[in-house]
Amino acid sequence: MRTVFAVMLLISASHLAAQENLAPKRQILDYSTAYNRCQSGDKPMLVLVTATWCAPCQQMKNTTLPELLNKDSLKDVHFATVDYDSELAVAQQLIGDRGVPQLVLFQKVDNQWVRRYISGMQTTQAVEDFINKSKAGVVQVANSAAEAKK
Repeated sequence: MRTVFAVMLLISASHLAAQENLAPKRQILDYSTAYNRCQSGDKPMLVLVTATWCAPCQQMKNTTLPELLNKDSLKDVHFATVDYDSELAVAQQLIGDRGVPQLVLFQKVDNQWVRRYISGMQTTQAVEDFINKSKAGVVQVANSAAEAKK
């Protein structure tokens, strides 16, 4: 009986470990947590503004976002989501009168925040390109500022 119990315990542990490996490597943060974490300037903050009634938003949340998380494509950003209806004031501050879905990226450059955004349904590749181009753009902005000081 002990042997059967030990084998079942081992199988259960192996199953849990396998499931853990399939789980996304990054978690989605709430806006205030992501904001507080990015204040140190160690990573940019990427915010997805969505709405429950918005079909493209739901497609991004259910398809694009899990793919990005599973690929660990969001490892270089503090990532949060904001629901337009339940967090209206924050959503309006982030996107103004532009529609949803909206991805907004904030980066700290020379102690100032630079904001970039893309609108509409985005593929995994488009979001990865947006993040990578933003990183390259910040490097370019930082290098230009450094050269201007010379």
